[in-house]
Amino acid sequence: MRRFKDLEACIASLKAVQTQGDIEPEQKRDIEAAIAEARRLRRKQHADSCDAFACVRKVTECLLNAFKK
Repeated sequence: MRRFKDLEACIASLKAVQTQGDIEPEQKRDIEAAIAEARRLRRKQHADSCDAFACVRKVTECLLNAFKK
């Protein structure tokens, strides 16, 4: 997938949240999973809208798991 500024900004924001000291290890793990999913989309050569929607769904699930506690 081409490098999109929005995807890079999303990854940077997730990294900023992950480096905060007031989150628990389980939350850090869930945020890392969300970052990994976004990176996976970024590396995909011929990603289409279905791939983007699947990535958004997985990132959302990871973040909901991290912060619903």
